[in-house]
Amino acid sequence: MTRNWGIPPKGDFQRIRHAKPVVTLIVTAFYGVIGAALAAISFTDARTILTGLFRGLSLAPAIIAAGFGCWAYIYVAWPRFAAQFHGGDTFSDLLRFYARAAVALILVLFAAKFSRLVLGDTVSGVLLCVSGGAAAAAAFQTVMTFVPPGASNEGAPKT
Repeated sequence: MTRNWGIPPKGDFQRIRHAKPVVTLIVTAFYGVIGAALAAISFTDARTILTGLFRGLSLAPAIIAAGFGCWAYIYVAWPRFAAQFHGGDTFSDLLRFYARAAVALILVLFAAKFSRLVLGDTVSGVLLCVSGGAAAAAAFQTVMTFVPPGASNEGAPKT
């Protein structure tokens, strides 16, 4: 599997020039920072609302909620995850995805924060963990762009 570095898999130099690989990597890094920041804010707010959230047995619901948020993000963003490996996205498609996803992550964070007024502390804390898991998945998605694929070990001597 090859990575999509913002360069079309095949084509002439004109298509490659319009793919904007350097700008693609910068936008991807910026989106990763947004995802990591939203994850940190979500988990910090959840810990603030629910004292002792990440200690003992209270860690289990936080992990389950964050895992649900992570897998929900992956499910919704699956076409983008798949494009990460086989290319084909134009810069404008990538930029539109990142813009929509960033707005959606911010809206989920605000909805989780303000749910405290209606649903109470416990539900709000769990929803903040869901938001944090989704944002962490978004940050991880961008990391896949910068980490080159591993080398094939076929034919390598076993140690």
